[in-house]
Amino acid sequence: MNAGEDFATKIVVKTNMPEVLRQELGRRTWTRERVAIGTATDAYQPCEGRYQLTRRCLEALRDFATPVSIVTKSTLILRDRELLAALAQGPGVTVYFTITTLDPEHWRLIEPGTPPPLKRLAVMRRLSEAGIPCGVFLAPILPGITDSSESIEAVAAAARDHGAASFGSAVLRLAPDVKEHYFGFIASSFPDLLPRYERAYAGTNIKADYQAAIARRLARVREHYGFAADIMHGRTD
Repeated sequence: MNAGEDFATKIVVKTNMPEVLRQELGRRTWTRERVAIGTATDAYQPCEGRYQLTRRCLEALRDFATPVSIVTKSTLILRDRELLAALAQGPGVTVYFTITTLDPEHWRLIEPGTPPPLKRLAVMRRLSEAGIPCGVFLAPILPGITDSSESIEAVAAAARDHGAASFGSAVLRLAPDVKEHYFGFIASSFPDLLPRYERAYAGTNIKADYQAAIARRLARVREHYGFAADIMHGRTD
């Protein structure tokens, strides 16, 4: 499976996931550590509307008093508002909405097929109003595209205005297969940036000086908009 069309068109559905999860949660050795959902792929992809695997897994986590965090781009999560509220009142839950940019043109290029960022933020507000702790995850930060102070501050201001309690971030990482696909996208959509990317990404991660500069920029933005901690990374800057 490649990092291009295959990733979006070849979907593997593990239909027994909720049952397997219940078996694991029922073990005497399970210590009810926080379970992170959506760190590898979005648990609210369109097929979730049919299979409801994420919902059934959340029900299992609720029944076994296990705290959970969720990262998603999808507005489908609103369907589970009552279940998430029950988790919030019980073992604990935090929902992080991934927002890359508020620029409509950049959103269409970078995240085709995803809900518009402002719709995600509107859903976040409704979850927050239901007592569900929510945050915004500014990720990935794309060098030369979404890393300006103006772009970052626009997302931070919208996060605050829509009830976010936290504001995390992550700079773009490019694993080998992903790098080839992403460089093709840059070549076609932002050709002037391609030499910069080729210099900056000798490996999976961008150079350390850029990461440090972005960390300082994010620290200033979080302080200005009232987000004291980068909870996604478990630190304050």
